[in-house]
Amino acid sequence: MEMIYDDVNSANNKSSRCMGNQVTSSKRTKVLLIVLGVSLVLALGGLCVLGFMYISVSVKLSAQQTNGTTMARELEELTANYTNYREKFDALHNQHEETLRKLNRLNRMSSDLSLVQTSTGCALCAVNWIYSGGKCYYFSTVKMNWTQSRDHCVSRGGHLVIINSQAEQDFLSSKVKVTHWIGLNDLDTEGHWVWVNNQPLNDSAEFWMKREDGVSEPDNWTEGHPAGEDCASLGHPGGDTEIWMDAFCFQEKRFVCEAAAAV
Repeated sequence: MEMIYDDVNSANNKSSRCMGNQVTSSKRTKVLLIVLGVSLVLALGGLCVLGFMYISVSVKLSAQQTNGTTMARELEELTANYTNYREKFDALHNQHEETLRKLNRLNRMSSDLSLVQTSTGCALCAVNWIYSGGKCYYFSTVKMNWTQSRDHCVSRGGHLVIINSQAEQDFLSSKVKVTHWIGLNDLDTEGHWVWVNNQPLNDSAEFWMKREDGVSEPDNWTEGHPAGEDCASLGHPGGDTEIWMDAFCFQEKRFVCEAAAAV
């Protein structure tokens, strides 16, 4: 009996040890499962975090691309606006420069006018023109042929001088030291002298050079040119400025322009 009891106790001890081993294994499995579950949860959480991060990065990249496209579009618009405003600015600048040029021309025209006091009031002559007897006179500093001189006087608002009196002749001769063209010619009809206003020469107001041998001006000298001398000049090439002479119209001389004075 005692042996049987020992056997039973031994069996019970073995059974208890097996059950203890089973309990320990079961606990370990549960712990492992819990650890695996926690790991899965953590892994899932990590995946979720990574997913959110991926979505966030994707959104940011998309936003950056959108912003980049928007910025590029805005840059193009700014460039177009700049070009447009630049063109407008250049147009306004050119208009401003042209306006300044016009203003300067007007200022020069205004400054070119000078008042000359006369016995009857104030007469208006352009600068470099000289007032006398109700007229303004311009004495050139350059030489031209007769036709060019006539046209130049017209471009200045006058005409080659027309001499109608001894007083006018004396005034002009006192102002020149060399020969000058005047507005007298016989280009159309030889010997028929007319002024540039088509008025014929008045015999009571003519100042041709007189010679002692009787050969006086105009003599239509043809030596050197068969067409002869068809244009009149104030003064002799030798220096006498108180007389008229006929001359070749193609010769270059200084000239006198005349214009009415504004009062």
